[in-house]
Amino acid sequence: MKGIVVLLAYLIVGLASAQGKSHAEQMEAVAQGISHPPTVIAMLVYDNIVLQDLAGPMEVFSKARNLTRGKYQVFTVALSSGQIETENSLLKITPSYTIADMPPADYLVVPGASMPVIEEMLHNKTLRNFLINWAGKAGRKTVSVCTASYLLANAGLLDGRRATTHFFVADNFANRFPSVKLVRDIRFVRSGRLITSSGVTSGIDAALNIVGEISGEQIRGMISRALQYAYRVEEAWPVAPDGMSYKGPHVDG
Repeated sequence: MKGIVVLLAYLIVGLASAQGKSHAEQMEAVAQGISHPPTVIAMLVYDNIVLQDLAGPMEVFSKARNLTRGKYQVFTVALSSGQIETENSLLKITPSYTIADMPPADYLVVPGASMPVIEEMLHNKTLRNFLINWAGKAGRKTVSVCTASYLLANAGLLDGRRATTHFFVADNFANRFPSVKLVRDIRFVRSGRLITSSGVTSGIDAALNIVGEISGEQIRGMISRALQYAYRVEEAWPVAPDGMSYKGPHVDG
């Protein structure tokens, strides 16, 4: 009986001690448990990108930076100097660097855009060459969000690999890039040093997965809760009404 009383006393004291820690002290304890080297993420920006494709992953990495006391470093990079505007001119961004002067990075995140913009970017040789050169360097990883998978596939980076894209353009993607193994009903796909994510918000899942792999599930979970976002890998895709889907650019005959 005496032993039980002593044990209960220890438990009560321990609980009171844990409850007595401030939020700052608890966060500091979490940060001290992170020992990995810094991870540098470059966010590619170009005119008319979808804002959420950029902001979603960026917010995940921003919160990871706070929780790990600076273990994540994020910057924006553009193909050339000057401001860029997101879709519908919602936001003007002055990139931190251009591809000519950007510092070394571990990850390159490529946001998507509406298909007319993507169709135009498929003809951008500067972008294609940059993606090829980037992916060819040891250790560098590439992440596409939404329709940006077209840009990776166009550069040959997805040949023979599993990949995904936005559900609405999936059939068109599969027809145009038959060497890519399209995966449906999924939020993101990892294939070696390449990660492709499906529609818009799935970029958050891809970013959370990266943070979880580097910093652990505890940090990933804390970010997920802070965002009030349910992290997931697999998910049944929506079904467009009346068989609607992207058919590709119209070509006058």
